[in-house]
Amino acid sequence: MQDILKLPRKNPALCFWAALILLTLLPCRAYSGKPSTTPILRIETGMHTAAINRIGTDDENRYLVTGSFDKTVRVWELSSGSLIKTLRPPIGEGDEGKIYAVAISSDGGTVVAGGWTGYEWDDHDSIYIFDRASGRLKKRIKELPSVIFHLVYSRDGRFLVAALGRDNGIRIYSTSDYSLIAEDKDYGTDTYGVDFDDKGRLVTASYDGFIRLYDSDFKLIEKKRPSGGSHPYTARFSPDGSKIAIGFNDSTVLNVLSGKDLSVLYEPDTTGLDNGDLSKVSWSSDGHFLYAGGRYAVGDTNHIFKWDDEGRGIRKSLPASDDTIMHIIPLKDGGIAFCSGDPAFGRFDAEDKRALYREPLIADFKANYNNLLVSIDGGVIRFNYGRRGASPARLTVQTGTLELDPAEDEGLMPPVTVMENIEVTDWEYTNAPKLNDTRLGLKQYEMSRSFALSHSGSTILLGTEWYLRLFDYEGYTLWTIPVQGVVWAVNISPLGKIAVAASADGTIRWYRAADGEELLAFFPHKDKKRWVLWTPSGHYHASEGAMEIIGWHKNNGKDEEADFFPASKYKEYNRPTVVSRVLTTMGEEEAVQLTDMEEKSRKNKSGWRIKKGTAKPRW
Repeated sequence: MQDILKLPRKNPALCFWAALILLTLLPCRAYSGKPSTTPILRIETGMHTAAINRIGTDDENRYLVTGSFDKTVRVWELSSGSLIKTLRPPIGEGDEGKIYAVAISSDGGTVVAGGWTGYEWDDHDSIYIFDRASGRLKKRIKELPSVIFHLVYSRDGRFLVAALGRDNGIRIYSTSDYSLIAEDKDYGTDTYGVDFDDKGRLVTASYDGFIRLYDSDFKLIEKKRPSGGSHPYTARFSPDGSKIAIGFNDSTVLNVLSGKDLSVLYEPDTTGLDNGDLSKVSWSSDGHFLYAGGRYAVGDTNHIFKWDDEGRGIRKSLPASDDTIMHIIPLKDGGIAFCSGDPAFGRFDAEDKRALYREPLIADFKANYNNLLVSIDGGVIRFNYGRRGASPARLTVQTGTLELDPAEDEGLMPPVTVMENIEVTDWEYTNAPKLNDTRLGLKQYEMSRSFALSHSGSTILLGTEWYLRLFDYEGYTLWTIPVQGVVWAVNISPLGKIAVAASADGTIRWYRAADGEELLAFFPHKDKKRWVLWTPSGHYHASEGAMEIIGWHKNNGKDEEADFFPASKYKEYNRPTVVSRVLTTMGEEEAVQLTDMEEKSRKNKSGWRIKKGTAKPRW
């Protein structure tokens, strides 16, 4: 296989036959039909560890529901921000289980969630329907053709609309039994925005550039391109349905459209807001104020903007969070609730006071792309708990030693980003990075965030929004690994055997550079005291008190909620020796075998009786 990949790519005939042979050797993708029941080690801090994509609240604003890339759905008491319940759908490897959309019924009894959910075992996605109080997965809407980006209940609670990825449009379900009652598949690409008015009409915003308006029978009555940008992201009815606010993912311009015919009525004043976007919009509950936020930051703080006079008046700036504003919803007291990519969530009251803010409990690796240093073999790293080199620390894997504010160490190397005859350009915050003027292959809308060259110059490691990618010196993909969050920093060990990546979920992970196989993961808690190192199958080494923040997620099938088992109950997986050897053996299985042999030898020498087999936890 490796020899095929090394064939001269400038010869078209050889390329053709190499590709044909490779396709015959690669197995067809098989869908398992059910989630794996193998327990998966997960971090559990009592807060999300990856971007919170969507939020929802009931009519009385008792509960706030949040959905995250960390593959959990959480229910909070909105007044205090206290965690009430963690809802756990079945999950899998890579993207499987990432939550893009959540909603809660008007009475607060039912929570729906979807995203990249079920594709791994069904070749289709699902919407999960949970009982909020018990956390039980009581139903599943099946056979959706793509990722679910947004879920919204109608204001009378009779309907649920799902916005889907690619050209699959929208699906509308009756909440009496969650059966499909209407759909529109005539869309060009991803749809992110859907909303109902109080008369049951529906509006959608799609990346195909169109806003679509439907009547209460879900018949299309208008379809128009707004003027503010090419990629409409959010469409929100004003409380009386007379206006529709539009936010764009590629612009800071906002449009307010007529709720009757989608004509542009006016544009709120965004003078001076000339970077990022204001893709998320919301009206206040009385319709007098318009709010918008997104990737617009002042320094390290992302702001939500507020206009009076229904968006025609004076603009006010509300410092909200340290990362992208992902969703804004109105509250009945006149304020708003929001979530962000930190991950964090909060609410502003009607007087614009940030009355609640739940901050992340993970290290923030953003803006640290040159500050992830590694030793020659990858076994020692220097990283930062905060942005731009703030709060440095050094971890030695072999001894399980974490040192805060360490002295400079000449044996630790920063990522190589400059090399003779090799130039990487347009890599920061773009979807078109280039290697010597050759564009590197990314998915549509995938953004590049970090890169490092191998010390030999033969490969480039690229961290993006969605993947960790390794390319050869000509720009051809060698391997691609899905990640749990934006890859803010990467490095390749000087020996070239280990790739290291620091991601937005607060983890640093080691990969075998030859094939991208994950070897080890590290989570440093934001308290700078607790940390845990673990292998892909769950062997771990934890600092004092850290067994409280890890545990095993276990799927119970695709129609039942998953269980979570704290690590403190299964201390037989606490195997520091195995963890310390993984980077040396370049494989977990080899590290386990070597450790087992040594332990068996010690027991034999001590005269202990060795029993066949090892007791396993009863999951």
